Amino acid sequence: MTHAPSEAASPAETSSALHATSPAPAAPTSGWSLARRLAFRFASVYLLLHVLPFPLGMLPGTQRLSGAYREAWQALVPWVGQHVLHLDTAITVFPNGSGDTTYNHVQLLCFLALAGLATAAWSARARTPTRHETAHALLRIALRYFLAYTLVSYGLSKVLWMQFPFPSPEKLLQPLGESSPMGLMWTFMGYSRGYNLFTGGLEVVGGVLLLFRRTTTLGAVLVAAVMTNVVALNLAYDVPVKLYSSHLLLMSVFLLLPDLERIANVLVLNRPTRPVVFRTPFSRPWTERGSRAVKGLFAGWVLYSDASKALERQASHGEEAPRHPLHGVYVVESFTRDGQAVPMLAGDATAWRYVLIGTRERLALRFMDDTGKRFRMADAPEQRLQLTANSYPGENDPEAFTLAWSRPDEGHLVVEGVFRGASVQARLKKVEASTFQLVDRGFHWIQEYPFNR
Repeated sequence: MTHAPSEAASPAETSSALHATSPAPAAPTSGWSLARRLAFRFASVYLLLHVLPFPLGMLPGTQRLSGAYREAWQALVPWVGQHVLHLDTAITVFPNGSGDTTYNHVQLLCFLALAGLATAAWSARARTPTRHETAHALLRIALRYFLAYTLVSYGLSKVLWMQFPFPSPEKLLQPLGESSPMGLMWTFMGYSRGYNLFTGGLEVVGGVLLLFRRTTTLGAVLVAAVMTNVVALNLAYDVPVKLYSSHLLLMSVFLLLPDLERIANVLVLNRPTRPVVFRTPFSRPWTERGSRAVKGLFAGWVLYSDASKALERQASHGEEAPRHPLHGVYVVESFTRDGQAVPMLAGDATAWRYVLIGTRERLALRFMDDTGKRFRMADAPEQRLQLTANSYPGENDPEAFTLAWSRPDEGHLVVEGVFRGASVQARLKKVEASTFQLVDRGFHWIQEYPFNR
């Protein structure tokens, strides 16, 4: 029995007729088995809950609806955590840079429960065996466009070298053993623009292929392969996007299910297989043309929306974006506290060793005992830097302070201010990035011996 993959269409196309062409059935229509019907009903509701509120939020004028949907979940999930699961701690952290928060895990349980209830209600209503061809086709359309939008967005962030930027001044001086697993992976990925182009390009190509019915299977194969690697990295390096990436992989596998038998026949079993015969449900030419126009507009908007947002982020935060005039690595030549010179002795947890000014308004201090402290940085009048502790909400860190700076010459910087209750002054010497082996080594076609340091 062959399942009918849908053609490219907008998730908004919800008329009773399929806004797609689909393969003709290999046999007369008959009902699916009970297990298959139950599995499809559960999977359809569960996956759609992960898709929503897409496409709301990306289409003009829908941001308020998208926001209301998220606010409803932000009210429901903490309530479930408190009154149903009886968690010891209230849920106060909502979706942020981490996609594996307590909120996300409780919401996942809610999705499973809702999918189970919807499956029961759907099954009670649909008592006669049937093939959910229309529902299946519409679900595939929603998954294809959601995956396309997501994969193109992530892919462009890599192609434009933004998701994994080149190691910052702080990273260049950070001991390897102090890196978190996630930070190590970010450094590994960010070092090579070529590898970003490769991985990001595969994501973009896979996403674009999903926009068209004739290349959906090829796109799903490519996306499944790419997302398998992403999930493996997230698991191996403790990147907190495990739930999200795993469900993107699950969606790509779902799109492949109707063609698994055909793929296995060709690639594994060495058997002949029937080609997919596409048919259209539209009897009037103008209906077919209108459907194609809507699909074309939606696909174009997906690509335009992803590309414009990526280019906007690149202009402000990409590697080619303007950097702070003080950007760089600075080694401390002399350091005074309350007017007294402080000897630069190894192990001193109070004397500064390096001042590291990076992109995205970040400044880090490294002390003589090799510990460090990060700060958010903002420019103030009269050549001053306002520094606030680079801590997460709720973290107690009162170490905000202000530094005045001056440049006695091109290679030096003098900073002074009140830090940890003492008046400090430091004379800094800028270190060129090319002195770091990671920056200077480059690429070599010929290597007589491995250069592994």
